[in-house]
Order: sequence, then C-alpha cells, then structure tokens
Amino acid sequence: MASKKIKASVIIPVYNEEKEIYNCLKSLSEQSYKNFEIIIVDDGSTDNSIEITKNFKGIKTLEQDHKGPGSARNFGAKKSTGEILVFVDSDMVFDKDYLNNLLTPIIQDRKIIGTTHELEIVKNTENIWSRCWGKVRISKEKANEVKIFRAIRKKDFLKFGGFDSSYGYADDQTFWFKYSIKPVVAKNTICYHKNPETLKSVYKQSKWIGASINNSLLKLPIFKYLVPFVLIITSPVIIFILSIIRCMKIKEFRIFFPWMFIFVTFRYFGTVRGIFNRIYLGKNAR
Repeated sequence: MASKKIKASVIIPVYNEEKEIYNCLKSLSEQSYKNFEIIIVDDGSTDNSIEITKNFKGIKTLEQDHKGPGSARNFGAKKSTGEILVFVDSDMVFDKDYLNNLLTPIIQDRKIIGTTHELEIVKNTENIWSRCWGKVRISKEKANEVKIFRAIRKKDFLKFGGFDSSYGYADDQTFWFKYSIKPVVAKNTICYHKNPETLKSVYKQSKWIGASINNSLLKLPIFKYLVPFVLIITSPVIIFILSIIRCMKIKEFRIFFPWMFIFVTFRYFGTVRGIFNRIYLGKNAR
C-alpha cells in the first residue's frame, strides 16, 4: 500500500470533453488513495466541460488558450502542490486502486522516477469504429514497451523540462525521445479509455497523429515533397493491405468488409492530411 503521507497531483488537460469529464472525475473521487489534488487545465474549450467539473468539490481549474495537451500538462505541473504528478486524459476511468498501485513503486523505491499502467482497456467496444481501433490499448504483455509516464516525481519532471509540445500527439513520450527514459510498469493498474466513435473523429485523430510523426526521413527534401503524393497514389493497395493487417492484429475478421475497410480509409487519409499539414503548413495541433 502506498504511503498516504505522499501527496499526488492528478493533472487533466481538457479540450471539449463535456461528454466524458464527469465519469473521469467520478472515478477519481472513488479512489482508495485519497491524498491527491485534481488540477483541470482547460485548453481553450468551447463547450460546457468546465461547468461540469463544478459538480465536484476541491478541484483546481486553470485556463489557457488552445495549445495542446502537452502545454496544458506543463501548466498544471507548475501550479501543482504534490510530490508526484499523475497525468490522465479526460476520457479515462479507473479501477478503484489505480492511483494507489500506480504510486506505490515510486514511493517505495527512490531510484524509480515514474511509472505507467499495466492494462488499458477500451470502454466503448459496442461502437463499430471503436472496435476497429481494437479492444485493448495496452496489454499486460506489451506494457513494458510503453514510453508514456502516467506518474512521475515532480522534481524530475521539472528537471527534464516537462513535455515538449512540438511532438504533438506524442508529446507525452518526450522523455523517451530526448533522454531514452522509460517508465516502470506498475502492477495491477487498470484503466479504461474511450476510442473515437465517429468517422469524423477517426479522421481528426489520425490527422493529429500524422502531423506528429517524428521521422527524420520526412525532413529530407526528396521525401518531404514526394511522400504525401506517393501515399495518395498508392492508397488503394495500401488501404487494402492495412485493413487485413488491422483485422489480424485485433482478431476481428468478421468486420473486414465494409467496416474495417471504411475505417482504415478514413485513418489513412487523415494521416496523410496530417503529414501534409506538418510538411507544408507547419501545423501540428489537435
């Protein structure tokens, strides 16, 4: 059991999450570990997300212009009072012992600077587009490959300079990209995460991921200008192959046609548009 004397700060970046934030906060309010604060960082929301947070007492709310989750997490970290920072998303819910088990390795071993969770399950598998993404985001077998810190000592987070927003979608992997540092997997940490449920949201998420691809080849002139066009020209063949691979990965061959084929088409062209935005427009934002 983690020492309850150690205070944690749970930081949640929020950008138009009125449909999800209530369940996230309710789940946190039911944690077995009680010594923590919740910091909501409103990243320029235009919906009622922040109004919903007022249903819960003691939440610290910060506001900033829309700069992305990495910037929001950094802002929250600077305003936090806990010794350990915990970073979660507003569309996540948690097992009641999640925080306790996530913090325990850090508290018990001073050599461990941070942890990640062991199992991340998709919570909306009844939706066909969510099923196309897969039913498990992080499995116990693959958890040791994860490069995202869910909990980290505040002093180390600030020493490393926080998250680098230039990585876009992958800004929470900053410490891996810059310092080759990975978190320790905390045992018995289970959370549930929502996948995009509409083709529009699949496209937007893929566009953000595409704009965040950190590949040095894309910086070379020949690749920089040819890649987007090559990807478009070869799209029919690539989409067909990717659809098969995706079905094999998630073991869902019954949804290959038309669902997976449609899903991969939207993902593919969203990714291509993101690459285009990164190369030609210099955009890397959600």
